[in-house]
Amino acid sequence: MGLKYIEQVKSVILLLLILLSLTLTFTIWTYSPSYDTIETPIVNISIAEKKKMEDVVKPYRILYSQEETLNGSITSPNIEKVLSSLKKWEIQTVELLNNKASFQQINDYIKTPNRITLFYPAEVPLKTFSTILSFADPNLPDASFNRLVIEWNGKEDDEMKLYFINTLKQKVYTSRADKVDKKGFTDIIIKQASNLPEYNEIERPGKLSLYVTNNPEDMMSYTYILEEIAPEKFKNALFSSPGLVRSNSGGSSGQQYTDDSALMNVDFLYKRLSYVNPAAESENPAKPDELIQNSLNFINEHDGWTDDYRYNRINPLNQQVSYQLYFSGLQVLSSDTWTEITQYWGLNRVYRYIRPYYMLNGSSSIKTSHVQLPSGQSTYDLISKIPDASLIEDIIICYYLSRDDHQDLVKLDPSWYYLINGTWTRVSPEILGGGKLGLE
Repeated sequence: MGLKYIEQVKSVILLLLILLSLTLTFTIWTYSPSYDTIETPIVNISIAEKKKMEDVVKPYRILYSQEETLNGSITSPNIEKVLSSLKKWEIQTVELLNNKASFQQINDYIKTPNRITLFYPAEVPLKTFSTILSFADPNLPDASFNRLVIEWNGKEDDEMKLYFINTLKQKVYTSRADKVDKKGFTDIIIKQASNLPEYNEIERPGKLSLYVTNNPEDMMSYTYILEEIAPEKFKNALFSSPGLVRSNSGGSSGQQYTDDSALMNVDFLYKRLSYVNPAAESENPAKPDELIQNSLNFINEHDGWTDDYRYNRINPLNQQVSYQLYFSGLQVLSSDTWTEITQYWGLNRVYRYIRPYYMLNGSSSIKTSHVQLPSGQSTYDLISKIPDASLIEDIIICYYLSRDDHQDLVKLDPSWYYLINGTWTRVSPEILGGGKLGLE
Protein backbone atom coordinates (compact mmCIF):
# COMPACT_ATOMS: atom_id res chain seq x y z
CA MET A 1 0.00 0.00 0.00
CA GLY A 2 2.88 2.37 0.76
CA LEU A 3 4.33 2.13 -2.73
CA LYS A 4 0.94 2.89 -4.22
CA TYR A 5 0.64 6.17 -2.30
CA ILE A 6 4.20 7.16 -3.23
CA GLU A 7 3.39 6.87 -6.95
CA GLN A 8 0.29 8.99 -6.48
CA VAL A 9 2.28 11.68 -4.66
CA LYS A 10 4.84 11.70 -7.46
CA SER A 11 2.11 12.22 -10.02
CA VAL A 12 0.62 15.14 -8.07
CA ILE A 13 4.05 16.78 -7.67
CA LEU A 14 4.77 16.35 -11.40
CA LEU A 15 1.43 17.94 -12.29
CA LEU A 16 2.16 20.88 -9.99
CA LEU A 17 5.60 21.37 -11.57
CA ILE A 18 4.04 21.37 -15.06
CA LEU A 19 1.45 23.97 -13.99
CA LEU A 20 4.13 26.11 -12.37
CA SER A 21 6.26 25.94 -15.54
CA LEU A 22 3.32 27.01 -17.69
CA THR A 23 2.54 29.87 -15.33
CA LEU A 24 6.14 31.11 -15.39
CA THR A 25 6.30 30.85 -19.18
CA PHE A 26 3.06 32.86 -19.60
CA THR A 27 4.30 35.50 -17.15
CA ILE A 28 7.57 35.93 -19.08
CA TRP A 29 5.79 36.19 -22.42
CA THR A 30 3.27 38.76 -21.22
CA TYR A 31 5.59 40.81 -19.02
CA SER A 32 5.79 44.48 -20.01
CA PRO A 33 8.20 46.64 -18.03
CA SER A 34 7.08 50.11 -16.97
CA TYR A 35 9.19 52.83 -18.62
CA ASP A 36 9.13 56.53 -17.85
CA THR A 37 7.47 58.50 -20.68
CA ILE A 38 10.00 60.37 -22.82
CA GLU A 39 8.47 63.63 -24.03
CA THR A 40 9.54 64.87 -27.46
CA PRO A 41 10.42 68.58 -27.19
CA ILE A 42 8.01 70.83 -29.09
CA VAL A 43 9.79 73.27 -31.42
CA ASN A 44 8.39 76.78 -31.23
CA ILE A 45 7.86 77.88 -34.83
CA SER A 46 5.89 81.05 -34.14
CA ILE A 47 8.05 83.84 -35.59
CA ALA A 48 5.73 86.86 -35.73
CA GLU A 49 2.01 86.74 -36.61
CA LYS A 50 -0.66 85.31 -38.89
CA LYS A 51 -2.66 87.35 -41.41
CA LYS A 52 -5.91 87.14 -43.34
CA MET A 53 -6.33 87.57 -47.08
CA GLU A 54 -7.74 91.06 -46.59
CA ASP A 55 -4.52 92.05 -44.80
CA VAL A 56 -2.24 91.22 -47.73
CA VAL A 57 -4.39 91.84 -50.84
CA LYS A 58 -4.82 95.61 -50.89
CA PRO A 59 -4.89 98.48 -53.39
CA TYR A 60 -2.01 100.95 -53.38
CA ARG A 61 -3.91 103.95 -54.75
CA ILE A 62 -7.44 105.30 -54.80
CA LEU A 63 -8.69 107.80 -57.36
CA TYR A 64 -11.95 109.79 -57.33
CA SER A 65 -13.27 111.14 -60.61
CA GLN A 66 -15.79 113.95 -60.20
CA GLU A 67 -16.96 116.75 -62.45
CA GLU A 68 -13.78 118.40 -63.78
CA THR A 69 -11.57 117.15 -60.93
CA LEU A 70 -9.49 114.11 -60.01
CA ASN A 71 -8.61 113.53 -56.36
CA GLY A 72 -6.73 110.62 -54.90
CA SER A 73 -4.57 109.15 -52.18
CA ILE A 74 -1.92 106.52 -51.53
CA THR A 75 -2.26 106.61 -47.73
CA SER A 76 -3.77 103.64 -45.89
CA PRO A 77 -6.47 105.50 -43.85
CA ASN A 78 -8.12 106.93 -46.96
CA ILE A 79 -8.03 103.60 -48.76
CA GLU A 80 -9.27 101.67 -45.72
CA LYS A 81 -12.42 103.83 -45.52
CA VAL A 82 -13.52 102.60 -48.92
CA LEU A 83 -12.54 98.98 -48.23
CA SER A 84 -14.48 99.00 -44.95
CA SER A 85 -17.58 100.17 -46.81
CA LEU A 86 -17.12 97.55 -49.55
CA LYS A 87 -17.05 94.73 -46.99
CA LYS A 88 -20.64 95.54 -46.02
CA TRP A 89 -21.95 95.13 -49.58
CA GLU A 90 -23.18 92.02 -51.36
CA ILE A 91 -21.85 91.69 -54.90
CA GLN A 92 -24.20 90.04 -57.39
CA THR A 93 -23.46 87.93 -60.48
CA VAL A 94 -20.24 88.91 -62.27
CA GLU A 95 -20.50 88.99 -66.07
CA LEU A 96 -18.11 89.67 -68.94
CA LEU A 97 -18.73 93.13 -70.40
CA ASN A 98 -15.82 93.63 -72.81
CA ASN A 99 -13.50 90.86 -73.97
CA LYS A 100 -10.97 93.21 -75.61
CA ALA A 101 -11.21 96.74 -74.24
CA SER A 102 -8.91 99.30 -75.83
CA PHE A 103 -6.60 101.32 -73.58
CA GLN A 104 -8.68 104.39 -74.37
CA GLN A 105 -11.82 102.61 -73.21
CA ILE A 106 -10.08 101.61 -69.97
CA ASN A 107 -8.98 105.23 -69.46
CA ASP A 108 -12.59 106.31 -69.98
CA TYR A 109 -13.85 103.83 -67.36
CA ILE A 110 -11.55 105.47 -64.82
CA LYS A 111 -12.03 109.16 -65.61
CA THR A 112 -15.80 109.16 -66.17
CA PRO A 113 -17.32 111.37 -63.41
CA ASN A 114 -18.88 109.80 -60.30
CA ARG A 115 -16.45 106.91 -60.18
CA ILE A 116 -13.84 105.62 -57.71
CA THR A 117 -10.97 103.45 -58.89
CA LEU A 118 -8.89 101.18 -56.67
CA PHE A 119 -5.46 100.34 -58.16
CA TYR A 120 -3.98 96.93 -57.31
CA PRO A 121 -0.29 96.10 -57.94
CA ALA A 122 -1.03 92.66 -59.42
CA GLU A 123 -3.89 90.66 -60.91
CA VAL A 124 -6.36 89.60 -58.20
CA PRO A 125 -8.44 86.50 -59.04
CA LEU A 126 -12.16 86.99 -58.40
CA LYS A 127 -12.14 83.77 -56.38
CA THR A 128 -9.47 85.26 -54.14
CA PHE A 129 -11.46 88.48 -53.82
CA SER A 130 -14.48 86.45 -52.71
CA THR A 131 -12.60 85.63 -49.48
CA ILE A 132 -12.48 89.37 -48.74
CA LEU A 133 -15.88 90.62 -49.95
CA SER A 134 -19.32 89.00 -50.00
CA PHE A 135 -20.46 87.56 -53.35
CA ALA A 136 -24.06 86.36 -53.71
CA ASP A 137 -23.17 83.89 -56.49
CA PRO A 138 -20.35 81.48 -55.57
CA ASN A 139 -19.93 80.44 -59.22
CA LEU A 140 -17.41 83.09 -60.20
CA PRO A 141 -15.67 83.18 -63.59
CA ASP A 142 -11.98 82.29 -63.76
CA ALA A 143 -11.04 85.93 -64.17
CA SER A 144 -8.82 88.46 -62.44
CA PHE A 145 -8.53 92.24 -62.21
CA ASN A 146 -6.08 94.94 -61.18
CA ARG A 147 -8.47 97.92 -61.30
CA LEU A 148 -11.79 98.02 -59.45
CA VAL A 149 -14.08 100.85 -60.55
CA ILE A 150 -17.06 101.80 -58.37
CA GLU A 151 -19.77 103.89 -60.01
CA TRP A 152 -22.28 105.81 -57.94
CA ASN A 153 -25.27 107.86 -59.04
CA GLY A 154 -27.60 110.39 -57.48
CA LYS A 155 -30.46 107.95 -56.99
CA GLU A 156 -31.62 106.96 -53.53
CA ASP A 157 -31.46 103.21 -54.22
CA ASP A 158 -29.04 100.91 -52.43
CA GLU A 159 -27.13 99.71 -55.49
CA MET A 160 -23.67 100.45 -56.87
CA LYS A 161 -22.26 99.40 -60.23
CA LEU A 162 -18.85 97.74 -60.27
CA TYR A 163 -16.30 97.20 -63.05
CA PHE A 164 -13.51 94.63 -62.61
CA ILE A 165 -10.84 95.66 -65.14
CA ASN A 166 -7.73 93.69 -66.10
CA THR A 167 -5.45 96.16 -67.88
CA LEU A 168 -3.00 93.39 -68.84
CA LYS A 169 -5.56 91.16 -70.56
CA GLN A 170 -7.77 94.16 -71.48
CA LYS A 171 -10.92 92.48 -70.18
CA VAL A 172 -13.76 94.16 -68.29
CA TYR A 173 -16.26 92.35 -66.06
CA THR A 174 -19.23 94.04 -64.45
CA SER A 175 -21.54 93.50 -61.52
CA ARG A 176 -23.68 95.41 -59.09
CA ALA A 177 -23.51 95.68 -55.32
CA ASP A 178 -26.57 95.49 -53.09
CA LYS A 179 -27.04 96.33 -49.40
CA VAL A 180 -25.23 99.63 -49.88
CA ASP A 181 -25.66 102.40 -47.33
CA LYS A 182 -25.78 105.10 -50.01
CA LYS A 183 -26.12 108.01 -47.57
CA GLY A 184 -23.28 106.79 -45.36
CA PHE A 185 -21.11 106.15 -48.42
CA THR A 186 -21.80 109.66 -49.71
CA ASP A 187 -21.24 111.40 -46.38
CA ILE A 188 -18.12 109.48 -45.28
CA ILE A 189 -16.39 108.90 -48.61
CA ILE A 190 -17.68 110.97 -51.53
CA LYS A 191 -18.01 114.31 -49.73
CA GLN A 192 -14.53 113.92 -48.24
CA ALA A 193 -12.89 113.30 -51.62
CA SER A 194 -12.43 117.01 -52.32
CA ASN A 195 -10.08 117.20 -49.31
CA LEU A 196 -7.68 114.70 -50.90
CA PRO A 197 -4.72 115.71 -53.10
CA GLU A 198 -5.51 116.78 -56.66
CA TYR A 199 -4.34 114.50 -59.45
CA ASN A 200 -3.60 115.07 -63.12
CA GLU A 201 -4.22 112.56 -65.88
CA ILE A 202 -1.28 112.23 -68.25
CA GLU A 203 -2.88 111.04 -71.48
CA ARG A 204 -0.74 109.10 -73.95
CA PRO A 205 -2.04 108.01 -77.36
CA GLY A 206 -2.57 104.26 -77.54
CA LYS A 207 -1.47 103.73 -73.92
CA LEU A 208 -2.91 103.67 -70.45
CA SER A 209 -2.96 107.08 -68.77
CA LEU A 210 -0.72 107.93 -65.84
CA TYR A 211 -2.14 109.61 -62.73
CA VAL A 212 0.12 111.95 -60.77
CA THR A 213 -0.29 114.50 -57.99
CA ASN A 214 -0.56 118.16 -58.90
CA ASN A 215 1.11 119.69 -55.82
CA PRO A 216 4.28 119.07 -53.76
CA GLU A 217 4.09 116.21 -51.27
CA ASP A 218 4.78 116.61 -47.54
CA MET A 219 6.28 113.35 -46.28
CA MET A 220 8.20 111.91 -43.32
CA SER A 221 11.67 110.33 -43.23
CA TYR A 222 12.46 107.74 -40.53
CA THR A 223 15.57 106.23 -38.95
CA TYR A 224 15.22 102.91 -37.11
CA ILE A 225 17.42 100.52 -35.17
CA LEU A 226 17.59 97.36 -37.26
CA GLU A 227 16.08 94.32 -35.54
CA GLU A 228 17.13 90.97 -36.97
CA ILE A 229 15.28 87.67 -36.57
CA ALA A 230 17.50 84.74 -35.62
CA PRO A 231 17.84 82.44 -38.68
CA GLU A 232 17.55 79.51 -36.26
CA LYS A 233 13.84 80.32 -35.95
CA PHE A 234 13.38 79.84 -39.67
CA LYS A 235 15.43 76.65 -39.55
CA ASN A 236 13.07 75.27 -36.90
CA ALA A 237 10.06 76.34 -38.95
CA LEU A 238 11.11 75.12 -42.40
CA PHE A 239 12.94 71.83 -41.81
CA SER A 240 10.92 68.74 -40.89
CA SER A 241 13.56 67.56 -38.37
CA PRO A 242 15.42 70.66 -37.11
CA GLY A 243 17.57 68.57 -34.77
CA LEU A 244 19.15 66.78 -37.73
CA VAL A 245 20.01 69.95 -39.65
CA ARG A 246 23.71 70.68 -40.16
CA SER A 247 25.06 74.22 -40.08
CA ASN A 248 28.06 75.47 -42.05
CA SER A 249 29.54 78.91 -41.66
CA GLY A 250 30.17 81.00 -44.74
CA GLY A 251 32.33 83.45 -42.85
CA SER A 252 31.24 87.06 -42.77
CA SER A 253 29.00 86.67 -45.85
CA GLY A 254 26.50 84.10 -44.64
CA GLN A 255 25.46 80.81 -43.09
CA GLN A 256 24.18 77.55 -44.57
CA TYR A 257 21.74 75.01 -43.10
CA THR A 258 21.10 71.64 -44.71
CA ASP A 259 19.75 68.15 -44.17
CA ASP A 260 19.32 65.24 -46.58
CA SER A 261 16.53 66.92 -48.55
CA ALA A 262 16.60 70.73 -48.22
CA LEU A 263 18.96 73.69 -48.03
CA MET A 264 18.68 77.16 -46.47
CA ASN A 265 21.21 79.90 -47.23
CA VAL A 266 21.41 83.03 -45.09
CA ASP A 267 22.86 86.11 -46.83
CA PHE A 268 24.20 88.55 -44.25
CA LEU A 269 24.80 91.26 -46.86
CA TYR A 270 21.21 91.55 -48.15
CA LYS A 271 19.60 90.37 -44.88
CA ARG A 272 17.96 87.59 -46.88
CA LEU A 273 17.42 83.86 -46.49
CA SER A 274 16.66 81.38 -49.24
CA TYR A 275 15.15 77.95 -48.58
CA VAL A 276 15.09 75.29 -51.32
CA ASN A 277 13.56 71.82 -51.35
CA PRO A 278 14.59 70.30 -54.73
CA ALA A 279 12.35 67.25 -54.33
CA ALA A 280 9.25 69.48 -54.47
CA GLU A 281 10.12 71.12 -57.81
CA SER A 282 7.44 70.95 -60.50
CA GLU A 283 6.99 72.37 -63.99
CA ASN A 284 3.19 72.30 -63.88
CA PRO A 285 1.34 75.64 -63.83
CA ALA A 286 -0.89 76.58 -60.90
CA LYS A 287 -4.36 78.04 -60.54
CA PRO A 288 -3.84 81.67 -59.44
CA ASP A 289 -6.39 81.65 -56.61
CA GLU A 290 -5.02 78.38 -55.19
CA LEU A 291 -1.45 79.66 -55.46
CA ILE A 292 -2.27 82.82 -53.50
CA GLN A 293 -4.20 80.89 -50.85
CA ASN A 294 -1.43 78.31 -50.47
CA SER A 295 1.21 81.00 -50.14
CA LEU A 296 -0.79 82.76 -47.41
CA ASN A 297 -1.35 79.50 -45.54
CA PHE A 298 2.34 78.57 -45.76
CA ILE A 299 3.52 81.79 -44.13
CA ASN A 300 0.75 81.54 -41.53
CA GLU A 301 1.98 78.07 -40.57
CA HIS A 302 5.05 79.62 -38.97
CA ASP A 303 3.52 83.05 -38.19
CA GLY A 304 5.94 84.50 -40.72
CA TRP A 305 4.31 87.90 -41.34
CA THR A 306 7.02 89.98 -39.68
CA ASP A 307 5.93 93.29 -41.22
CA ASP A 308 3.32 94.80 -43.53
CA TYR A 309 3.81 92.64 -46.64
CA ARG A 310 1.28 92.89 -49.49
CA TYR A 311 0.49 90.78 -52.54
CA ASN A 312 2.57 92.25 -55.33
CA ARG A 313 3.24 89.82 -58.18
CA ILE A 314 2.14 86.44 -59.54
CA ASN A 315 3.25 84.08 -62.30
CA PRO A 316 1.08 80.95 -62.41
CA LEU A 317 3.26 79.32 -65.10
CA ASN A 318 6.22 78.87 -62.74
CA GLN A 319 4.03 78.97 -59.60
CA GLN A 320 5.59 82.16 -58.27
CA VAL A 321 3.89 84.63 -55.95
CA SER A 322 5.48 87.62 -54.19
CA TYR A 323 4.65 89.98 -51.35
CA GLN A 324 6.27 93.43 -51.11
CA LEU A 325 7.28 95.13 -47.88
CA TYR A 326 5.22 98.24 -47.06
CA PHE A 327 5.83 100.91 -44.44
CA SER A 328 3.28 103.54 -43.46
CA GLY A 329 1.21 102.49 -46.47
CA LEU A 330 4.02 102.84 -49.05
CA GLN A 331 6.20 100.25 -50.78
CA VAL A 332 9.70 99.83 -49.39
CA LEU A 333 12.44 99.37 -52.01
CA SER A 334 16.21 99.13 -51.65
CA SER A 335 19.40 98.54 -53.60
CA ASP A 336 21.27 96.77 -50.77
CA THR A 337 18.59 95.07 -48.63
CA TRP A 338 15.95 92.47 -49.49
CA THR A 339 12.38 93.82 -49.20
CA GLU A 340 10.20 91.06 -50.69
CA ILE A 341 8.82 87.63 -49.78
CA THR A 342 8.78 85.28 -52.78
CA GLN A 343 7.55 81.71 -53.00
CA TYR A 344 7.85 79.13 -55.79
CA TRP A 345 5.47 76.23 -55.39
CA GLY A 346 5.95 72.68 -56.59
CA LEU A 347 4.46 69.29 -55.75
CA ASN A 348 1.89 70.28 -53.11
CA ARG A 349 4.41 72.32 -51.18
CA VAL A 350 6.90 75.17 -51.38
CA TYR A 351 9.85 74.48 -53.65
CA ARG A 352 11.69 77.75 -52.97
CA TYR A 353 11.15 80.45 -50.33
CA ILE A 354 13.10 83.75 -50.33
CA ARG A 355 12.56 86.47 -47.75
CA PRO A 356 14.14 89.04 -45.39
CA TYR A 357 15.04 88.06 -41.82
CA TYR A 358 14.69 91.50 -40.21
CA MET A 359 11.77 93.48 -38.83
CA LEU A 360 10.72 97.12 -39.07
CA ASN A 361 7.49 96.63 -37.16
CA GLY A 362 9.17 95.88 -33.84
CA SER A 363 12.13 98.23 -34.30
CA SER A 364 12.67 101.44 -32.37
CA SER A 365 12.45 104.76 -34.18
CA ILE A 366 15.24 107.10 -33.13
CA LYS A 367 14.72 109.93 -35.60
CA THR A 368 12.01 111.43 -37.80
CA SER A 369 12.14 114.44 -40.10
CA HIS A 370 9.84 116.24 -42.53
CA VAL A 371 10.59 115.99 -46.25
CA GLN A 372 8.91 117.80 -49.11
CA LEU A 373 8.92 116.05 -52.47
CA PRO A 374 8.04 117.77 -55.74
CA SER A 375 4.68 117.00 -57.30
CA GLY A 376 4.14 113.93 -59.41
CA GLN A 377 3.51 116.16 -62.42
CA SER A 378 6.86 117.95 -62.15
CA THR A 379 8.59 114.60 -61.57
CA TYR A 380 7.06 113.20 -64.74
CA ASP A 381 8.06 116.34 -66.65
CA LEU A 382 11.68 115.62 -65.70
CA ILE A 383 11.80 111.87 -66.35
CA SER A 384 9.86 112.20 -69.60
CA LYS A 385 13.25 113.12 -71.10
CA ILE A 386 14.71 109.63 -70.61
CA PRO A 387 14.88 107.35 -73.71
CA ASP A 388 12.34 104.82 -72.35
CA ALA A 389 9.81 107.38 -71.12
CA SER A 390 7.10 105.95 -73.39
CA LEU A 391 7.39 102.62 -71.53
CA ILE A 392 6.59 104.08 -68.09
CA GLU A 393 3.67 102.19 -66.53
CA ASP A 394 3.27 104.10 -63.27
CA ILE A 395 4.80 106.81 -61.07
CA ILE A 396 4.46 106.65 -57.31
CA ILE A 397 6.15 107.55 -54.02
CA CYS A 398 7.90 104.69 -52.22
CA TYR A 399 10.28 104.48 -49.28
CA TYR A 400 13.93 103.96 -50.16
CA LEU A 401 15.62 101.81 -47.48
CA SER A 402 19.33 102.26 -46.81
CA ARG A 403 21.48 100.78 -44.02
CA ASP A 404 24.27 101.92 -41.76
CA ASP A 405 25.71 98.58 -40.62
CA HIS A 406 28.25 100.21 -38.31
CA GLN A 407 25.42 101.44 -36.10
CA ASP A 408 22.76 98.82 -37.02
CA LEU A 409 20.52 101.54 -38.40
CA VAL A 410 18.09 101.67 -41.33
CA LYS A 411 16.83 104.87 -42.92
CA LEU A 412 13.57 105.21 -44.82
CA ASP A 413 13.52 108.14 -47.22
CA PRO A 414 10.43 108.93 -49.34
CA SER A 415 11.36 108.99 -53.02
CA TRP A 416 9.67 109.10 -56.40
CA TYR A 417 9.84 105.87 -58.42
CA TYR A 418 8.67 104.92 -61.88
CA LEU A 419 7.78 101.47 -63.21
CA ILE A 420 9.00 99.94 -66.50
CA ASN A 421 8.58 96.23 -67.35
CA GLY A 422 7.99 95.24 -63.74
CA THR A 423 11.03 97.09 -62.37
CA TRP A 424 10.83 100.14 -60.12
CA THR A 425 13.55 102.77 -60.67
CA ARG A 426 14.27 105.49 -58.16
CA VAL A 427 14.43 109.08 -59.36
CA SER A 428 17.52 110.38 -57.58
CA PRO A 429 17.27 113.43 -55.30
CA GLU A 430 19.75 115.28 -57.54
CA ILE A 431 17.39 115.41 -60.50
CA LEU A 432 14.47 116.46 -58.33
CA GLY A 433 16.58 119.20 -56.81
CA GLY A 434 17.36 120.63 -60.23
CA GLY A 435 20.70 118.89 -60.70
CA LYS A 436 21.93 116.60 -63.44
CA LEU A 437 19.48 113.96 -64.67
CA GLY A 438 20.18 110.78 -62.73
CA LEU A 439 18.44 107.53 -61.93
CA GLU A 440 19.17 104.83 -59.37
